[in-house]
Amino acid sequence: MADAETKTDEPAAPPQIPGIITPPALDMSWAKAPTERPAKPVIGAEGFTLRLADAGAYAWVPDVWPYENDTPRGSYPSKDMGLPAPYTIFNKAEVWAENAADLYELGIKEQWKPSTQISWGSIEPLADHIEAAIDQICSNFSEQAYNSNGTLLGNLKDISYGFHEVKLYLSTQAFDHARHTEAFRKRALANGGGLGVQTPGFFNRTVMASFKFTEMIIYMNIIRGSFMLAVCEMGDKIGRSQADRQLFDLTANDLRRHLAFGIEHLRFYLLMGDDRKRRNVRTWLERGEIMMAADLKRDKPLREAFILALGDTVAHGKEGLKALREAQLRKYLLTLEAATYRGHSDHITQSMRECVENP
Repeated sequence: MADAETKTDEPAAPPQIPGIITPPALDMSWAKAPTERPAKPVIGAEGFTLRLADAGAYAWVPDVWPYENDTPRGSYPSKDMGLPAPYTIFNKAEVWAENAADLYELGIKEQWKPSTQISWGSIEPLADHIEAAIDQICSNFSEQAYNSNGTLLGNLKDISYGFHEVKLYLSTQAFDHARHTEAFRKRALANGGGLGVQTPGFFNRTVMASFKFTEMIIYMNIIRGSFMLAVCEMGDKIGRSQADRQLFDLTANDLRRHLAFGIEHLRFYLLMGDDRKRRNVRTWLERGEIMMAADLKRDKPLREAFILALGDTVAHGKEGLKALREAQLRKYLLTLEAATYRGHSDHITQSMRECVENP
């Protein structure tokens, strides 16, 4: 009796043809990857959001990301991984913020176009000294945004795929900085004026010299973000046209997202750390305050521009500048409080206090 034929699920190999290399048998093992097959998502009013997509196991973010290459979070790692990517950040505590996915969606939704969404035609001729003052303030904003954009883009490559929500959000923040660079530069050139004087650059160099991601976020989002937001929230006093007010309002909305990320990241960094991390934060805050104060003290063009823009007289303008500095410090301290870094009002550096008390 002949042996029964052996049944197999594997497809038969193609017939061999003399002189021709036989192609490999069809292999569909890749389609059986042991990854999670989640239920089909229910799409809500906001659409298919990043948070809705990253459900189940795909939403789990390990404390330490184990892969040095581009293995997507939730995928099955290949046996042939190849060379590692240039990532240097694998610890969640170094970059994480719980609101990154939501801020990413918000950043896309709220993006605006300076070329068409600013009423440039509403700008009317101004007295030379007022136009020069506004142009100087806009030059300063454009320069700071350009510095933030370049520094942030240089750090994105360090973040590994395990924290893709953070990386995606930061891409929108980098685009915000590019937009601010463009928009404020355009305003300085829109009304017969021109770009003003460069900043002393102490704080710019501090941002660019950041060694750690959290250090960069403290300088860029916490300190610079809160100081610039306070200016934008006084935009109705600084601006002289609908275009000016739109520019400050739209920028303020972007900066609030930047602060929201900075607050959540700093909160997570402190929560997941120990006394050493808190000491790191205090050192970075002190360094940032000293360098920001060095700019504010030496930046005579910007200081006088605010005086001219904020008052009808020099005395009135000086009062407006002092109110601005107090608002900036208050915004900064409230931001730290929201990040659970409390009591810093007792540790503000002397140089920063002097800038506020005698601007």
